Amino acid sequence: MRQAQAMTAVLKRLAPSLGWPGGLGLVALALAAGLALLSQQWDQRASALQAEADQLSRQIRAAKATGLQAEQAPVTPAQWQAALPSAALRQQRLADLLEIALRQGLVSSRTEHRLSVDESSGLERLRVSMPLSGSYAQLRGYIEAALRHDPALSLDALKLRRAGPQAAEMEAEMSWSLHGRSAAPAPAASGVRP
Repeated sequence: MRQAQAMTAVLKRLAPSLGWPGGLGLVALALAAGLALLSQQWDQRASALQAEADQLSRQIRAAKATGLQAEQAPVTPAQWQAALPSAALRQQRLADLLEIALRQGLVSSRTEHRLSVDESSGLERLRVSMPLSGSYAQLRGYIEAALRHDPALSLDALKLRRAGPQAAEMEAEMSWSLHGRSAAPAPAASGVRP
């Protein structure tokens, strides 16, 4: 700031002796000096932003590498099965699936479900079929919310229909599977009596 004031004082003293062409030259020189200072500040700011961007880029790469290492850890079938919800939670999970649809403003006239149990593996699968109607955004939001809510849920089939090209509502037929651990089978009675 002091340099600018000193420069202004010098220009005021020299301006009458230089005439108007010299005055214009001095003004142009002052503008060039000001632009040079601004350019230097912009370069410093650009360097600081580039350093920040490089640091963020390194952090993202490190986070991805850590995440990839964690994801690459093999999961054994026993660990996978142990992570599945138990059969005791089946009705609550089904109720949650239907409630999420209602919260999204979707209407379902009926639902059908069928349970299949594989005793040898200790796994069960509840298949749920439901017709729904609503906007595309509601249907998409429902699918996303349901899959986030229940990690052992899968969307097996989705059919979308629109009554006409201008219709806002869509009709959807969805087939879900709620995967879980089956209830422990009762031990088989032996033929030997005490």
